[in-house]
This record gives sequence, structure tokens and C-alpha cells, in this order.
Amino acid sequence: MKLGHLELFKRMHSNGTPIKSFAVAAWHNARSITWRWVITYSPRKHGRTGVYFHRTYRGRGLNFFAGINLPYIGSIAIHTQPSMWIKK
Repeated sequence: MKLGHLELFKRMHSNGTPIKSFAVAAWHNARSITWRWVITYSPRKHGRTGVYFHRTYRGRGLNFFAGINLPYIGSIAIHTQPSMWIKK
């Protein structure tokens, strides 16, 4: 579902192939080639459980990747990145 720049509940893909993960919510400005932030859900993953956080795109504002891995439920994450504006 799309409401202006906001997209809700969209299945994600990898190189054009649908995967089990969903973009719960994402913000994508029409004048940018990248999304600004996205909240994702992925079904249960193997590995460590718990909370994680790390900064990304250092020097270009507060951008980060953070989330939580829960046993039997899955992974919920938020990822922010700087907008990359379309050049004319």
C-alpha cells in the first residue's frame, strides 16, 4: 500500500526474486533514488538473539542500522540512510 512517499507492507526481493522478508514501512522521496528509512520484518533467523545497533554512512548525519532478533518470532529492524537526490 502506498500513501504518498510512505509505503506499507511490501514484500522484499533479492535481485528480482521475492524473499520471505517484508518492508513494514518505508519512506522514499520521489526526487531521490534511495529510500530514507525502512522498517523490516524477517522470519526467524539462525544465529544470536538480542538487540543490535551500528552507525552507517558516517559523516552524513545520524544514520544507523538497529534491530532485535527474537527466537521463534524473527527479526525486526530499522535502517536509515541519506537521500541521494536525482541530478538533473
